[in-house]
Amino acid sequence: ASRKSGGGGRRRSVQNDGAMGDDDTFSGLRVSAPNGVKVYQVTGGKQVPKWLSETNKRKLRKDADYQRRIELVQDLEFSTASSRVRLSGDGNFLAVTGIHPPQVKVYDLSQLSMKFERHLDAEVVDFDILSDDYSKMAFLCADRSVVFHAKFGNYYKTRFPRQGRAIAYAEHTGDLVVVGSTHEVYRLNLEQGRFLSPLETNATGVNCARVSSTHGLLACGTENGTVECFDLRSRERLGGGLRVCAGGAEGSGDGVTSVRFEPSGMRLATGDAEGKVRLYDLRSSRPLFTKDHMNGFKMVDVRWHGASDGHKRIISADTRVVRAWEPDTGRTYTSVEPGDEINDVCVWDGTGLIVTAMETRRLGVHFVPSLGAAPSWCSFLENITEEMEEEAAPSIYD
Repeated sequence: ASRKSGGGGRRRSVQNDGAMGDDDTFSGLRVSAPNGVKVYQVTGGKQVPKWLSETNKRKLRKDADYQRRIELVQDLEFSTASSRVRLSGDGNFLAVTGIHPPQVKVYDLSQLSMKFERHLDAEVVDFDILSDDYSKMAFLCADRSVVFHAKFGNYYKTRFPRQGRAIAYAEHTGDLVVVGSTHEVYRLNLEQGRFLSPLETNATGVNCARVSSTHGLLACGTENGTVECFDLRSRERLGGGLRVCAGGAEGSGDGVTSVRFEPSGMRLATGDAEGKVRLYDLRSSRPLFTKDHMNGFKMVDVRWHGASDGHKRIISADTRVVRAWEPDTGRTYTSVEPGDEINDVCVWDGTGLIVTAMETRRLGVHFVPSLGAAPSWCSFLENITEEMEEEAAPSIYD
C-alpha cells in the first residue's frame, strides 16, 4: 500500500464528520461514525487523471496532500465503472470486472498490486470463481455467452438460449447454473462437459441463484416475488415455492433480487426490489424477521457476517447504502454510504473490511474495526487507525 507522510509535522489528512467528505484534495483515511460505530473510508480524495504527463506526475511528489494518500491496493480502479467483485476461496486474490472496455482485473492481495488484467468481447453480467485461487473462472456476458478462463487465459466459450442474469456453481455436483429471462434454469455439467436438462420454475424469469455449501440446495429468486429451491441431485423442486414479496412485470427484473444461505444452511436471507430483507427458516414459510432499508432502492446483495468474537450479523446492500444489522432484533449496527451507486459488495468474513463495486472509476474500500480486525494482508490498517485514535485524544499539559 502507498502510505506517505508530509512534512511540517503534519502526518496525514483526516476528515471526521458525519459524511465521507468531498473529493477536492488527495487525502488519507476519512472517518464517519453512524450509530456511534466508526467507519473508515480507505479510498477517497482526488484521482490522478490517466492522461497526466509523467512530468506533472513527478510534480505531485511535492504535494503534501498527495503524499498523505493511502492506496490500499494499487490500480484498484477502472476507466468508467466496476460491476462485480469476488474474493477467491483461499482469500489471496480479488477479482473485479468493469467497463469500458469490458475487462477483468485480478489482484494479488499478498503483494497489494494487480496480478493481471484481461479483456472480454462483451460486458460481464455476473461471474464466479470455480477454484480456490484465480486459475478457473466463469463469466456470464451480455451477449448470452459464458466464457471460461484458465490460468493462462481464455479457455472456452459457449452460448445459452436466453439472456442470463446470474450464475452459480455447485461444487458437489460440478454443475454451473445460469438463470435469466426465462422460467428455465440452465445447467452445464463441467465434469461431463455437456448441458443437462434444465430445471423448470413457475416464474416468468429468475433474477438470482445461490447454492448452499452445506446441504447443496439451489435457491432461485424470481421476478414473480417467490423463491424456489431445488435439489440438484434429484432435479426436483422442493415444495411449491416461497412467497416473499410482490412480483414485477415480465422482464422487469423486479421481485426477489438476492438470496443467501446461512453458513449452517438452516436459514435463508432474501432481498427484493423494494429495499426489504427477509429472514426465513427453511422449515417455515413465515419470515423470522423483515428489515426495511427505508429508501425503496433495489437490494444488491445480502451476506451473513461472522465477527471475530463469533457474533453473527447480516450485511445487506442496496444501490445506495450498505447496512450491518442484528438478525434477531433488526437493530442497525452501522451503515456505509459510499456516495455512488453500488453494483456489488464483497465482505471478508471475520474482519471489518468491505469492498464495493460502484458506478465510478474507483472501488470503495471501507474498514469497520468493531466488526473485526483487518485481514492479514493489510494489517497495517490497524496501526493507522490506532494512531488516529491517539491523535484525536485530548492531551493535558501542566
